[in-house]
Amino acid sequence: MADSSDISLAQICDAIESTLDDATDMGRSESYDALSESPRSGDTPVLQVYPQSGDCDIENKADRSTFGAHVRQRQYLFHADLLARKRSHLKDDMKKTTEMIEAMEDILEAQKTGPAFSLDGIKALHWRWERLIFQPTTDDQFMGARFYITVKVW
Repeated sequence: MADSSDISLAQICDAIESTLDDATDMGRSESYDALSESPRSGDTPVLQVYPQSGDCDIENKADRSTFGAHVRQRQYLFHADLLARKRSHLKDDMKKTTEMIEAMEDILEAQKTGPAFSLDGIKALHWRWERLIFQPTTDDQFMGARFYITVKVW
C-alpha cells in the first residue's frame, strides 16, 4: 500500500478504474491515460475514469481530524463514466444501465472496509451518480451513468 504522502492522482485514478473493472462485467475499462474517443458498440459496457477537480484545505493548528498534526487534507473528485449500452430500445438500455449502476454501487459500498481502493491514505470516500446519454460522436449515443467519486486524502 502507498504511503498517504506518496499518493498521486494517477495512482488513485488507476485504483478506482481497476477496482470497478475487476468486479463488474465491463466490456472495456480505461483510466485517464488510455481514454478512447468513442467506444464501439461491441465494447459496451465501457468505463472511463479520470480526475475532474481537487481541493486542499487550509493548514491550521486546530485540526481535529489529524489530531493537530498540521497535515493538509486534499479532496479529489473523479468522474467514472459508465457507457452501459449503445442507444437502441429504451427498456433494454435502462435495464442494462440499472444493472451496471447497481453493480458499481455494490463495489463502492464494499470500500468501507480497509483503505478505499487499497490505497492507504484515502481516509474518506463519497460518491453519487446520475443517468446520462453520452454522445461521443455525432452518430453515436450511449445510455449510461456518470459516477462522481470524491476521495479525501491525508
